[in-house]
Amino acid sequence: MKSKILFNSLLGAFLLILISFIIQGMSKSMMYYLWAIPANFLVASILGYYILVSNLKKFSLCISVFIIYFIIGHFNILIEAWIFNVTDRPQTTNQIISGFITAAIFSPIYILLYKNSRQYLFNISHVHRSVLSWLWRIILADIVYLFLYILAGFTLQFVYPQLIEFYDGKLPSISIMIQTQVFVRALLFIAVAFLILRTTNTNFIKSAVLVGLIFSILGGISPLLPPNELMPQNIRIAHGVEVSISNFLYGIILVYILWQKKEESKKTKMH
Repeated sequence: MKSKILFNSLLGAFLLILISFIIQGMSKSMMYYLWAIPANFLVASILGYYILVSNLKKFSLCISVFIIYFIIGHFNILIEAWIFNVTDRPQTTNQIISGFITAAIFSPIYILLYKNSRQYLFNISHVHRSVLSWLWRIILADIVYLFLYILAGFTLQFVYPQLIEFYDGKLPSISIMIQTQVFVRALLFIAVAFLILRTTNTNFIKSAVLVGLIFSILGGISPLLPPNELMPQNIRIAHGVEVSISNFLYGIILVYILWQKKEESKKTKMH
């Protein structure tokens, strides 16, 4: 099984490279593609594990993988780049469209690689939770994200002051920054975490690690590992370390906040 996952992940990595060629052509440097292979391998590995532990059938699973990959691996990052003036509006729009197409092509093809690896589905029931209970958990998760975001940002500036030079004249107002994190990015993270928890049959620890790794790899390591023209190498690497660590921690904390006990889990054979 492990060798199957590794092989599928490698195929998934090259599939993403191929999709990039189709959408963008040979517009990137050779160094970019050399780093994109391990970055894509990590993406394919963590999405492959999600596919294996998911309780969804083919079409629903395809939609779920698309949502996770597009929102965390593309949309949420690009919104951040835009408000910090790393990309302008046309660049952001083009990259969002490119990410949408990439996720839409990749998801159904990649799921087919695991066609014979998923023999059973689990119909899971969760303990009932009131609307009020959900509401305070979402608000708490929102506040925790903002706290970790600010903490990670100040920590990075303290240990790596060159960051201030890069963002000189690019920083948005405090109100825009906070509103974007609280009302857009945090809520998207929460929604994706809820989707993962509702569509997998894993215990608390495995679920926390899974969500943490999805946030860390798709939302930090993978997009910042290959070189790009938007960030110098030192800034890109510093951000990669900061975002991957903070996203991983947030994923674990988020699962703790949203976790629901399972009432029952019925196993059914795949057709």
